[in-house]
Amino acid sequence: MVGRLSRMVEPAVLYLLASGAAAHGYDLAEQANRLGLAETVIDPAAIYRCLRMLEADACVISNWDTSGSGPARRVYQLTAAGRQRLAGWVAVIGQRAQALGNFVEMCRSLGI
Repeated sequence: MVGRLSRMVEPAVLYLLASGAAAHGYDLAEQANRLGLAETVIDPAAIYRCLRMLEADACVISNWDTSGSGPARRVYQLTAAGRQRLAGWVAVIGQRAQALGNFVEMCRSLGI
């Protein structure tokens, strides 16, 4: 069974930026998949679409990193608005987790 958890990309990206676990698009894609929030592999294109949307909403800012060898890479940073958005996600996910836990318990009470 595969669910549609594509919206979990945004909270994953926001969390990774807030925690400092990743700052480049490729790193974000790799780390987002390690979080296990989605039942399928998160497409890197979805990460980049999310980053563009978050930047348009002033939740992240980006700059080009030219310090390393190889091509320049975009580095993303969370803004105060991004932290607020993450806090909103935490509230929504917490409420959903509670509701899902309650549902599981109701089903178990039926012997399922």
